[in-house]
Amino acid sequence: MNVNFFSWLRDGVRQSVLLGVSDAIETLGTPAEEDQLHPGVAALLRDGNQESSSEPKRVGGSSTRGRKRLGKSLKELDTATK
Repeated sequence: MNVNFFSWLRDGVRQSVLLGVSDAIETLGTPAEEDQLHPGVAALLRDGNQESSSEPKRVGGSSTRGRKRLGKSLKELDTATK
């Protein structure tokens, strides 16, 4: 049996989120048909649907330009010890 920690963790998080949404709907209830969405929420949902149909944006990108380095490189550590 091949147990992958990350798939187990991902499944656990997915289950927790779904149970949380289910509990929230139970607690809050569903909106009545005549209730109107707030215009800001409606605009966000409308814009979100348009963006999801296009290609997703990359957050990190492949360029290291503008990326903050954490710690020292091996060369810097080597020259510091000599």
